[in-house]
Amino acid sequence: MDDTTVDTIAYDDAIAGVDSFAEHAQRRAETEREAVEWAIDELESIVDEQGVDLEPLLEYGRRSRESLPDRHRRAYEAMADVFDVDPAVYEAYVFAYSELCEELAEGEGRSEKNPKGVGHGIGEGCTNALVAPPKVDPESTTDAGPDTATGGPLVLKNRDIAGRGTRPKSVVEQPPIDGYYGVLTIDTCGTIGMFKGVNDRGLVAANTYIDCEGEGVDVSPETQLRNGTVIRMLLEECATVAEAREFLESRPTRRLMGQTLFLADDTDAVLLEVDPASERIFVDDGPVVTRTNHFVRSESTEAESSTKRRQRALELLEGDERLDRDDLWAIARDHANGPGDDSICRHPEPETDEPHAFGQLTTASTAVFEGGSPEIEVAAGNPCETDRTRCAFGDEVPTDLRTGQRWLDRLH
Repeated sequence: MDDTTVDTIAYDDAIAGVDSFAEHAQRRAETEREAVEWAIDELESIVDEQGVDLEPLLEYGRRSRESLPDRHRRAYEAMADVFDVDPAVYEAYVFAYSELCEELAEGEGRSEKNPKGVGHGIGEGCTNALVAPPKVDPESTTDAGPDTATGGPLVLKNRDIAGRGTRPKSVVEQPPIDGYYGVLTIDTCGTIGMFKGVNDRGLVAANTYIDCEGEGVDVSPETQLRNGTVIRMLLEECATVAEAREFLESRPTRRLMGQTLFLADDTDAVLLEVDPASERIFVDDGPVVTRTNHFVRSESTEAESSTKRRQRALELLEGDERLDRDDLWAIARDHANGPGDDSICRHPEPETDEPHAFGQLTTASTAVFEGGSPEIEVAAGNPCETDRTRCAFGDEVPTDLRTGQRWLDRLH
């Protein structure tokens, strides 16, 4: 971390001695309890107020839970036992949050799948970028000193989601368990999926969601691997980019969800367009790559927001100069075309309902990774409004980042 004067929780105090996924999930739930219980209580109140029927969402969640590895299912059950909340709302929060936001976005306003309103096409959030050697500036890869700099590939992920007030973020650290690698990430409190992260071997994985026509038409929720499950499995089971690609290629592509998948280790980096509709994985291994929420090498829905964000990222990345972490943070904070739906750093627009903005996609967190280095630089919330903090695997982490309190402090 950067600021040694803030209150911290050490690795030893948080998770040392954990020897099962259920025990780790229980400790994590106890750490994040205040943030999760606040979020679920808020959701329950709004669900009741609007009279939303949760049963269809819960049925989808129950079916998709069957696709989880046993260890992830045990983790969910362990967390659910800790929280004193409505179990149905919590289950929807974990397994059907996007669908729940759809229900809570009234009328023809913005929603997770239609951020410009009904009839304007799919436009999910997230902007990612990858910079591979030789474009990486080896003199500026880290502020933690020369011993931690590897000169490895850099990966940026801006995580954009709807209903941001009820999706608190925390730094999550999972130790090596039962032969699986340890993981460090920033993601949603009280959930089991991971949409980016680095493991203790320095493998980085991050994705953006893609809506591709025909996705999953003959695949049931019980057999389709969710994106957050794929990322977590890659980080737990693979040490290198080569192993991650072998993991993906060993599974039927049509049973994956559409995504662009950024992978990096200390020497290798690649962007994969995972297209279940065509049952193909397209490779982009250029030195500088960026993606939003449409395919470039394959067919997919292409919303105006996704096009504008990717074009702007390309403009910021072009040129012959070498790039470093500061360049990626500048991209993460960029407000061209916005700062609403069409900008990289997304904020609620005036007509949305602050602070929850269920129908408005906003930037919930930013993470910058370096392949080969088991650490991350993070910002909880819009990166233009919050300081970035460096967190290293097995090190102390600011308490308010482990608990989700930094997220709550932004709302109150």
